[in-house]
Amino acid sequence: MLITPSVSTCMVCDASVASQICMSRHGFPKPIKQYGALEMYGPNIVTSEGSQWAHLRRHTATPFNERNSALVWEETVRQTNEMVQYWEDEHSRSSSASEFILTGAREDILKFTLNIICSVGYGVKLPFRPVLENSTESAVGLFKDAITPSPGYHFTFRSAMEYLNKHITSMFIANGLLPKGIPRSVLPFFKKDFDAFDDIGRYLRALVSTAETKETLSQNLIDGLIRSKQTIYKDQGLDPELTDDEILGNLFVFTIAGHETTAVSLRFALVLLALNQDAQEYLYEGIREATYDEPHNPVEWDYRRVYPKLVSPLCVMLETLRMYPPVADIPRWTGDSAVNITYQNQPYLLPPHVYVNVNASGLHYSEDYWGPDAAVFDPKRWDKQNTKSFLAKNEGGGLSGPGLEYDTIHKPVRGSYIPFSDGFRSCIGKKFAQVEFVVAMAIIFREYRVMLAKSNERETEDDRRRRAEKVLGESTAFITLSMRDEVPLLFQKRCVRKA
Repeated sequence: MLITPSVSTCMVCDASVASQICMSRHGFPKPIKQYGALEMYGPNIVTSEGSQWAHLRRHTATPFNERNSALVWEETVRQTNEMVQYWEDEHSRSSSASEFILTGAREDILKFTLNIICSVGYGVKLPFRPVLENSTESAVGLFKDAITPSPGYHFTFRSAMEYLNKHITSMFIANGLLPKGIPRSVLPFFKKDFDAFDDIGRYLRALVSTAETKETLSQNLIDGLIRSKQTIYKDQGLDPELTDDEILGNLFVFTIAGHETTAVSLRFALVLLALNQDAQEYLYEGIREATYDEPHNPVEWDYRRVYPKLVSPLCVMLETLRMYPPVADIPRWTGDSAVNITYQNQPYLLPPHVYVNVNASGLHYSEDYWGPDAAVFDPKRWDKQNTKSFLAKNEGGGLSGPGLEYDTIHKPVRGSYIPFSDGFRSCIGKKFAQVEFVVAMAIIFREYRVMLAKSNERETEDDRRRRAEKVLGESTAFITLSMRDEVPLLFQKRCVRKA
């Protein structure tokens, strides 16, 4: 407990207490004032509480379903194939494309996950390699890769989204944190941030307008919101209709949460697997076994048949998120009322207005829940076939959710694993992220072995390991925890069975 004259904060690293906090939505609400910058386009499921949150949750949970997950699978297969082909063409060390070096993967992986959310979220399909066309004012042409922006815009749709990728911090400062009354003319430093903000808003409104006039709605997220608006409000009369600002606000949050966190986790996983070749071999063998009887081309893989078999990529994701959770702390507070919690069978009363930080890293590295090798990257600890791991001997109960609902996965003690939070406020897009991560890992590592690349000819293997571990250790967080520097990676082609 940290107590100062202005604020009191309770830090939580106990699984039982963490579970109590996450499961008590009314006792420990979100301190939503901390999330004001995320309301740039309107109220959303991340920045709301109470009845407004319940209203938004009913509408926003509807689009995240198995039909949407199948779309995620299909688009991720397409984008992964295009990204790997781009890497082979641009970075190969020989004409056979048997190996290539990526000196930096951040921008490519952000583009990869952004393209997926644009397709599955908005119905806008962007190829990994842009194909430039002349700009147009038509509803369809507005979102194509154009040589110049459409009249009245400063950015093309892709360039606006990519600007958001690269300048998310200044975008939040300019449009979410600065007082609204300050004239933009006196803030020339933020001109591009203002322009990108305006253009993204206009593009989102155009997408909503197009979706509202469709005769048949698809399974993407924006159509799902429109469908929810029509069925829940108009047909059933169960809930207030989503406002335009609420639709825009949630679409924006889907964009941020729907691609940055997955991109960050993929980058962490690539480096961790390059550092841990035994874990990489476990991943490869699992992929090979799961796809042995499948067509050679992943485009022909069926989501419902293949996805449940990809246990080793799922274990890699679970372990990556354990060691490098996207959000290091889950903030809550007691609000205007005192709240009881129980710690080691003793009741404690937290007074009103106490901030509570549930520390994900503290929980994820605790030997009480993960054993003496808690600091070791070991995806096999999750695999139900591994009967000797600490998790196998200390399996928890009650914890569920995407990845943990399968009987092929060990379940940790509830409250000890919270990369997507837990309880009522857990991330609604976690299955989206999981499908995206798993199929990308399966396609990449079925074809390639990944190792740490030399930065110069004199660098030894130990030097490379120290450099990579230093980059991992210096990861910092603004919105999500991420590596601030790049780790050069060598991709070597495996001998893959032909169909």
